[in-house]
Amino acid sequence: MTLIDRPGSGPTETAEHRTDDNRAGSVMPAPRVVPYGWHPGAALRVAVTVAALALAVAVADWAGLDVPGVIRIPAVLLGVFLLPGVPLVVALRIPGRALATALIVSTSLSVNILVTQTSMVLEWWHPARTQTLLAAVGLAASIAAFRTVPDNFRTGSLSLSRAHWTRTRLALLAALAVSLALFTVSARGIDVLKAGPYGVIALVGPWYFVGLALLVITIVVTLRATHIDHIVMAAAAALAVVYNTMLVAVATGETSVPTAFVHRGFAASMAAMHRLPTLEDARYSWAGFFSLAAHIQEAGGFADLTDVLFWAPVVFGPLMCFGLYAIGSAIGGNARIAWLSVVLYQAFNWYQQDYFAPQAVAGLGYVAILGTLLWQLRRAPLPTAAGVDRILPGRLGAALSVGRRTPGRVPGFGPGRTLAVGATLLLIITANTVSHQMTPMLTVLALAAFAVTGTTRYRTLWIAAGLVFAAWFSYGATDFWTGHLNSLFNEVGQIGYSVNRGVGQRLNGDPTYTTMQYLRIAASGLFVVVAFIGWLRFRRRRTWLISGLLCAAPFVLVALQSYGGEMIIRVFLFASPTLAPFVALVLVWASRSLRRLPTVAVTLLAIALALGVGVLETTNRGLNAAFESSTKAEDILTQGLINKIPPRSSVMVFSHAAHAVVPRRSMDPNAPTIGYIDSFPCLDNLAQCTENRRPDYVLITHQGIAMMDLQRGKPTAEMEADVAEILKLDDYKMFVDTDSVRILHFVDAPAVDLSAEVARSEGKDN
Repeated sequence: MTLIDRPGSGPTETAEHRTDDNRAGSVMPAPRVVPYGWHPGAALRVAVTVAALALAVAVADWAGLDVPGVIRIPAVLLGVFLLPGVPLVVALRIPGRALATALIVSTSLSVNILVTQTSMVLEWWHPARTQTLLAAVGLAASIAAFRTVPDNFRTGSLSLSRAHWTRTRLALLAALAVSLALFTVSARGIDVLKAGPYGVIALVGPWYFVGLALLVITIVVTLRATHIDHIVMAAAAALAVVYNTMLVAVATGETSVPTAFVHRGFAASMAAMHRLPTLEDARYSWAGFFSLAAHIQEAGGFADLTDVLFWAPVVFGPLMCFGLYAIGSAIGGNARIAWLSVVLYQAFNWYQQDYFAPQAVAGLGYVAILGTLLWQLRRAPLPTAAGVDRILPGRLGAALSVGRRTPGRVPGFGPGRTLAVGATLLLIITANTVSHQMTPMLTVLALAAFAVTGTTRYRTLWIAAGLVFAAWFSYGATDFWTGHLNSLFNEVGQIGYSVNRGVGQRLNGDPTYTTMQYLRIAASGLFVVVAFIGWLRFRRRRTWLISGLLCAAPFVLVALQSYGGEMIIRVFLFASPTLAPFVALVLVWASRSLRRLPTVAVTLLAIALALGVGVLETTNRGLNAAFESSTKAEDILTQGLINKIPPRSSVMVFSHAAHAVVPRRSMDPNAPTIGYIDSFPCLDNLAQCTENRRPDYVLITHQGIAMMDLQRGKPTAEMEADVAEILKLDDYKMFVDTDSVRILHFVDAPAVDLSAEVARSEGKDN
């Protein structure tokens, strides 16, 4: 018996035992075995090309040769996302393009995370050597995988679809292109400095709504067609990600989530130090993502990862769609439900966790794991629960018997390949464990749910995942748990405390902004309620019980800890991939009840409903634009200040300063100290608070002022009056004054020359 695959406990793989995808217990003929998702020969040729290019870049680094960024950057990034996932998935013959892609990306990221994290922890940091190792392994694995491919699959191309390029498809793709153009024009016309309690929705012009309408019409028309056009839906889903994540970013030219700048600083510090800083930040206890980011920065030749921050959402978002599609297909049973699930996930995803962050990478791994297990459940023969029901007849006996069964293997997958799939999932779990605190805990709960309900062959995978988590928590996260031991235990079971930190404490500040927050709560609540109705309505599906538990599992985390007030948001985020298919099922069911109405009327109703949801999501997603959007001046001038001021200088920041995380703060023992407005008495009288603390420099940003206004309830006019009062004291002089940044210095502290940074922020030099 192995740790993860339990042999000999399921039925033989005969046609008589195979059950329908959606109806448990119904007998069906043997399904057609689809041997591959993507064409294996073409996929491996792509992998060989990427591996060879990445290896050439690494060899050039060894030789001291300068490789142009147009070659270096794609080689490094494509290697991170494709190697060694492509040859592994080809060798495993994972069917379905969505699931295959989800596993390709998540396994590739996992291997790269584990290799770079190991080199960082053991202080063997050498980007060229690491890149050589990763590329060489990817190349060797790709060549070896060719031997597993039948001769008739070794030639061919990566054809996205066999359908003809009809006028309808071309027209819909043209509509999406126009929608993208209108989005770009509208976004570039937004002045985020004018954002207030209503967020970005108050700033978008009419062209934005025209573009959004075109996107909505394309999605509705495609989903209501007799046959789903996957190319159009893929393009529409990608554009939905753009609309949902890039509005503020395109407006400012900077990433829209300020925490991304913190992560950039972590990666830059690790790249400069070649080791993990000690006792610096709790997130260094789960530094897998940051180790990979540091490797990308150095191997890719980036000065820093600012440009990567900008584009991260339109990379992570579309990649997430593959795993979402796989989950939706397994739960819903067809492509229409799967695509609708992908769209619905985006339509209610206001949580902003798809930026340059460990959560985004961990999310890719989590949906890949769920998609794989649900696919196996859908395809494998599932025996009737038996054993306990002989002793305890009735529903109780049947319920207890469920946990005793073990599904058979997926047709075409023998013991070796089934075990290899389980090992691949454990690889992803391990990478997530060293990269993120909460996702591995949820993964253990989800795997335990599969085991208890008898819906996976990997009955002990949850134990293996728990052991990996415990091992890393006791070794890698020592600095964290020794410093947070009281809170770790005190918060267990404190559901009210977690809810208060995640909801109650956020409903403060500006009254209008607080009222707008209820839109977010209502949207998430509606999503859960409709999904629950769908779960109750469609009870006869094979995946019904386990998918319901997967929806509920994230909410258990609320009882474990508050996660700094983030837990409530995270549980809705974690539940959304499995909630979305049930919402989709309800919508399809509701549309069928309207068959008596004219088709045009139903289509127009669907378009109106979808457009309303799109406007609601734009509102919810961009509600914090006033204090989350960053201008180039805020980023460039904050970095310049921290890097240029004298050693051991003190800086007082009015609100947060994510841009101030730079390598100097980790490497220089005489680094500047940064203080914040950490109490309401200080906030009530900023002039007196500043005078008492006597910082050498005072950093005031538009972002910080807006945060104090909307979240802390101190109006902007009062903040400005406090700043004017500080200047009247004659102890401080302003030496930088732009639209979004003001910097003051104490009369005895030097006025640092930031003229070059001001020019850069205004685009006056290169």
